[in-house]
Amino acid sequence: MKKDTTINQSLSSADLSSCTTLAVDLAKRVFQLAGENVLGEVIYEKRIKSREAFYTFLRALSPSMVVLMETGPGAQAWARQLQSQGNLARILPAQHVADHRSGAKNDRNDALAILRAGRDSSIASVPIKSATALAMQALHRARQSYVRRRTAMSNQMRGLLLEHGVALAQGEVAISQGIPRILEDATQPVPDLLRELIDEMLGEWRQLGERIKVLTGRLEMAANDDATAKRLMTVRGIGPIIATALIAKECDPKSFANARQFAAYFGMVPEQHSSGERVRLGKMSKRGDRYLRSLAIQGAHAVLRQIKPDSEQADDQRLQRWMNRLGRKEAAVRLANRNLRIVWVLLQNDQTYRRQPVNDQRMAMSS
Repeated sequence: MKKDTTINQSLSSADLSSCTTLAVDLAKRVFQLAGENVLGEVIYEKRIKSREAFYTFLRALSPSMVVLMETGPGAQAWARQLQSQGNLARILPAQHVADHRSGAKNDRNDALAILRAGRDSSIASVPIKSATALAMQALHRARQSYVRRRTAMSNQMRGLLLEHGVALAQGEVAISQGIPRILEDATQPVPDLLRELIDEMLGEWRQLGERIKVLTGRLEMAANDDATAKRLMTVRGIGPIIATALIAKECDPKSFANARQFAAYFGMVPEQHSSGERVRLGKMSKRGDRYLRSLAIQGAHAVLRQIKPDSEQADDQRLQRWMNRLGRKEAAVRLANRNLRIVWVLLQNDQTYRRQPVNDQRMAMSS
């Protein structure tokens, strides 16, 4: 124990100017630092116990210092601070940093794990977002929270009524119209205490719906005011919600070698179980941003519901073949994958997506 203390003291007194990379394990008020030299040797460790002292420490860093952090509350703000003063800041995914941790989970081991993960070239850094993108992301997260709470509340009301023999279907109409009729019907076997409770829950459910409409309206306004969002919305299956979510993500399309890698970033490609010359493709990998992936699939389902069997459009006929061969769910996943690939192209230029005309149907069907 005494030996470890001596080592930590010697590392904390080492010259920070000899470090090329600095890893920071962030917390609200405590910050654990670990620095390595050009040879990858850990030569510096320190623990800072206040935000003010940490801010002063960052201001004194050399512009050539690379600073590594893992995703978590506050990482984006500190990364923007470092960028503003000329430092290269990288935010690493926390799940990949955990794979490089050795020993028990504590601040020191977490900082060392960040250093190891920083050397792993296969780990892609999380984009450092602007304040505007973070505000857009906050709208999406608040809206998503309201949607989850509203769905949970509707399921709870249906479950409580089912305990008394009253069965309700799923969906908005069943809740908004069916529950008031049940509460007003004195012949229904629902106790007065439960009627009062369900009425209160229904009021909260309606309030959440109003909050969702307000946030949806704000996102639609933001999409209509953004030129990139307008171009993304020319793709069938991408509306204001998906377009603003993609903009808030702030993914640099140039960091992906091709469109398939961009789709794979959102988990929209098959999982692989390959070995040697045998290639095995499984179900959707479901890696990456779960929220955006679910939005893309929901948008694809909306497109498939509107497909007319007798349509002469090449795109419609392609989607109809997918549904006939794969089923509606797999067709929606394939369409969502295709839409993300189109998005990758649109993010690199100022073009808009144009559907293939009817007279090019033969060429589309042969592709």
